[in-house]
Amino acid sequence: MGIYNSAWALLLLPLLGVGISMLAETPRRAAQACVVSSVLAVLMAAVILGARLTHPLQPPFEGLLTFFAMSPPEGTLFVSRLEPQLGVLIDSLSASFAFALTVVLALVQSYALTSLRGDPGYRRFFWASSLLGFAALGFVLSPNLFDSLFLWVIGSAAVYLLAAHWWDRQDAAAPARRTLVALHVADIALLLATVIVLVKFGVYSSQIPAPAGQSIADPFGFDQLTGYAAAVLHGAVGGAGLRTLAVMASVLIFAAVFRAAQVPFHVWLTETSTSPVPVVALILALATSAGVYLLARVYPLLLAPLHAISALALVGAVTAVVAAGVCLAQRDILRIAVLSAVAQLGLVVAALGTGGYGQGLFVLFTTLLFSTLFVLGAGNLVRVYRTRSIHEMGGAWGRMGTTRLALVVWAAGIAGLSLNTYYALSSAFENAKPSGPAVGAVMRVVVALLVVVAAVLMAAYAWRVVWHVCAGEVARRRGFQPERVVEVDPPMARFTRYALGAAILAVIVGLPGIGPVHAGRFSIPGLTFTRFVYEYARPALPMDGLALVIALAAGAIGAGAAWLLFAPERRAASTAIGERFPQVVHFVSRDFNLERAAHRIGRPVLVAASFVSRLDDTLLESIGSTVTQSAEAAAALASRARAARSSLYLAGGFAIVSVLALLSVLAATGHFWIHSI
Repeated sequence: MGIYNSAWALLLLPLLGVGISMLAETPRRAAQACVVSSVLAVLMAAVILGARLTHPLQPPFEGLLTFFAMSPPEGTLFVSRLEPQLGVLIDSLSASFAFALTVVLALVQSYALTSLRGDPGYRRFFWASSLLGFAALGFVLSPNLFDSLFLWVIGSAAVYLLAAHWWDRQDAAAPARRTLVALHVADIALLLATVIVLVKFGVYSSQIPAPAGQSIADPFGFDQLTGYAAAVLHGAVGGAGLRTLAVMASVLIFAAVFRAAQVPFHVWLTETSTSPVPVVALILALATSAGVYLLARVYPLLLAPLHAISALALVGAVTAVVAAGVCLAQRDILRIAVLSAVAQLGLVVAALGTGGYGQGLFVLFTTLLFSTLFVLGAGNLVRVYRTRSIHEMGGAWGRMGTTRLALVVWAAGIAGLSLNTYYALSSAFENAKPSGPAVGAVMRVVVALLVVVAAVLMAAYAWRVVWHVCAGEVARRRGFQPERVVEVDPPMARFTRYALGAAILAVIVGLPGIGPVHAGRFSIPGLTFTRFVYEYARPALPMDGLALVIALAAGAIGAGAAWLLFAPERRAASTAIGERFPQVVHFVSRDFNLERAAHRIGRPVLVAASFVSRLDDTLLESIGSTVTQSAEAAAALASRARAARSSLYLAGGFAIVSVLALLSVLAATGHFWIHSI
């Protein structure tokens, strides 16, 4: 338990980095303080994960602090006493993702030490990224819905601070504002879900015996949510039924898929592609994973309503296909990175929706590291080629060894070797759900077909990037010298290699079919990630041969299509095909005009903001002007009072008052005879 108590320090280390960076004398020292705190967090997360790996059957550890206590008036409709709690929860799921998130945070911050050197927002990036790391870690370690909401909102603010890194540029500041507005929609949805839980289950939770070490049962606890579903199904909760569970599931799914950037809500994430490379990497890994993690925590609650997870599966599969298709029409390598992460998250949601709890979480685990790998590699290319367009690159195969290897490994992983498409398919085939209504056969077939199409498209766009960047000669353009194409600065290349190693290790820990390992007193019941994070039971997850063959075949087909269309000797033919249908290509490259639609939908918000601004100018600013003028008048009087002539007047007045006071004292003591009439 002593090791698990150190989770409090793990949570606060990034926040400590924020505080020290504010006090550091130079931006460089501030950045180094944040990096050191992140590295210490990696080490502590590794210790906690090791303790959990060697003792996987221990019950989860909870450390809780009461945020506030409130006793509503007698006869309240909700609860007789409310004690929302903040704390940490250490189980297999939180230990795994806490380690992954700290690794990503440390890698990206270390990379940014060099890549952002000389940037005016150097210090701000590091303390804002540490703040996002604190929010993401707190969300992963959160034991209840109230704590999650608290940290979710902090994460939204941190995302805005990072996305607005170049706040003085309109092309970066406007997307950051739209991102903040969009994230607030997910914040409000999660707030609504929290209110529903309190209203519907507050009284019921107060009647449940309090767990050990607590005065009352936490109505927002994730363990309580599982019990709520069972209690409603047995009719033990007054005023709550299947409709209540359906509404709760719908609100939670909406909040999660919005934050996880699923179609059509992925627009908020694509807006961030105009940000610096380290910002893109952190938002892809730390911000979007919160949505999927929320689904994992409330997963038992989603199984009770009919068709809830079926709708989830369909949303994820459609997202994977749409995002992968749009990637094929993109030229901006960072935009490709963002849409690729969206497609991967679609596979995660599709796997969860078809019952693959452990499978979906493994795809999320690999997505964190493969997305980071690609963004860092893309950052190397942008720095060397001075452009984001892959059509203006080329020739990196013999000139940029580390970056070339990173791109090839990323492409192979996206094409299926990371087991992402395999696990999504096996979930649909096996319907490996622990309990609840089965996903219909028709829905499973539809999701499986969409996953296969997405697998082909993913392999195609991944190898397209490799062919455009690595093959052929350096693209000629005015003002650029091809001989400048060499590997980036050693620190940036070094941390790209570290990200490469982390991505490969992530795939290894997810290999299916690995049996338990026994070493003396320690016993690990299967190294496979999907077994480790499955808290409900320890299911046997044998290799699904059919799903593996289909996934690898889809990846091979996509890679072959990329070679036929985008190899240097065949690129002219594919360009000619695109020129025949320019409107179609433009429509797809613009994300099916979803961004334009999102901008139009957001106009009412801008109109309301403009109205508030005018009201502020009309009323509040006039009050402030009046106060300011009063202060200026008082200052002018004081200034005149300090003039030389005013000083003489004051001295004379003081003398007269002194004489009168003296005469009054003499009269009062009888020194003057006064005749009384």
